[in-house]
Amino acid sequence: MKSDTLLYYRQRERAECEAALNASCPEARRAHAEMAKAYAHLVEIAELEERGALPPGKVASMTDALHQGDEAEYAPARPRRRGPATEQD
Repeated sequence: MKSDTLLYYRQRERAECEAALNASCPEARRAHAEMAKAYAHLVEIAELEERGALPPGKVASMTDALHQGDEAEYAPARPRRRGPATEQD
């Protein structure tokens, strides 16, 4: 990833955090906070790729596999149901 793209993501994260703080309603605060988290994740992924801790394109290949239905290799295990077992379980 280019450093200017990484800089853009960092700036967007800060802008979304600021927007969340200044939002006038809970829904807007939540939406801006979620966008800030998304940009933070993009920054984290890019930094991991730069350090060599994550192979370049690995995250993209994981999401591509999920979209194509190849969930066996990349999808997390389904969460277990809570509560008493029923005949449907």
